[in-house]
Amino acid sequence: MNSLRNRLSFGLIVSLMVLLLAQWWLSSRAIENLLEKQLLDQLQLDSEALLAGVEFDAAGALALSTSGLVPAYQQPYSGTYFALQHQAEVRYSRSLWDADFNITRPEGSSVFITRQPGPDGQHLLVHARNYEKDNQQFTIAIARDITPLRNNLKQYQLANAGFSALFLLALVLIQRLIVINTLKPLNAVQAALARLQQGEIRQLEFQGPDEIKPLVDELNRLLTAIDQRLKRSREGMGNLAHALKTRLARLSQLSDESDRRQFIQEVHTLTAEVARLIDRETARVRVVGDLRPGQRIDLLEILNALVGSCKALYRDKALNFVVQVPHGATLLGDREDLFELFGNLIDNASKWANTTVHISLQGNTVQISDDGPGCPSSLLTEITQRGFRADENTPGSGLGLAIAQDIAGTYGAELEFANNAPGLAVRVTFKPGALV
Repeated sequence: MNSLRNRLSFGLIVSLMVLLLAQWWLSSRAIENLLEKQLLDQLQLDSEALLAGVEFDAAGALALSTSGLVPAYQQPYSGTYFALQHQAEVRYSRSLWDADFNITRPEGSSVFITRQPGPDGQHLLVHARNYEKDNQQFTIAIARDITPLRNNLKQYQLANAGFSALFLLALVLIQRLIVINTLKPLNAVQAALARLQQGEIRQLEFQGPDEIKPLVDELNRLLTAIDQRLKRSREGMGNLAHALKTRLARLSQLSDESDRRQFIQEVHTLTAEVARLIDRETARVRVVGDLRPGQRIDLLEILNALVGSCKALYRDKALNFVVQVPHGATLLGDREDLFELFGNLIDNASKWANTTVHISLQGNTVQISDDGPGCPSSLLTEITQRGFRADENTPGSGLGLAIAQDIAGTYGAELEFANNAPGLAVRVTFKPGALV
């Protein structure tokens, strides 16, 4: 039973059946007890009326008058009977005709209630009590046929069961309609997913239960992350293609170069740049690993992986990387985004550093600095523009810092550049709660 609608209906039916059965049994018992109590009160009154007609003479002989009792005690098998036991003598009402019933003498003055079969297939409720009058002790037992009471109770139980079944059916139908109307927004989500697959929309719109809205919000967040990743991948491929195309064009121009030594030097320089670009992209793909967007990512793990890649890329410079980030520091975000962001910043610092690249974490700010020549103050505002290069003689495409700026913007982080005397310092300040 994988249908949510069927599960809710099944759970409601079972719950209501248990509740209605309990209500049916409790109400039946309550009504039966109430009617029985009223009947016992009437039997007590009849017992006292019969007591008023009991007389004893001087010899202790019993004289009984039934004038205070209702006529039903005189009608044969009327269902209303009495029995009076005095010593060995037992007197019965005329309504018993030639039948009788058992008298169980209670202890002391307490009342004894019992049920037993009666004449003509009747079921009797017997009220027995001991009395003392004129120094004579005797027992009066009043019996009443409870067959009509049982029949009425059965009719009530059948009627109650019928109404309960109708009530159950009505509630199930109402609940079914409520569930259908409540789950209708999911049909809209399904239709929106189909439109999303066809490229008609970019985000899911949802108006429905609050319990389902977080799921749709997470889907939209995931769609945004995937869209940004694809966008950056396309931009990265375009940037790489542009960089390679530029160098290929230069190689084509070198075909007319007459100076062989200059030709060989230029070819070596261009092939080294191409190799560097390819190594950089390969290293970035290798360290990204398993991508799980929106997870708590170990910041130190990312930085160490990127430092290892830059050490390999710039092994000819023998750089010293100093990483001052505490163990356990995590950053909420996309693993690939963070590799792209810090990868571009560390790669830029490694490119310009003379001996040392310093990486530290202070509060919500990650700082990456180098001991290179820095950047003129007048150019700091232009450093993240696409294609901008502070030094045309240094290999590069002028796209890394622009990509880092775009990624930081998607996380609401601020990217700041400042001269560090010596070198350049880059500060990435994340929103509160992003870094823990």
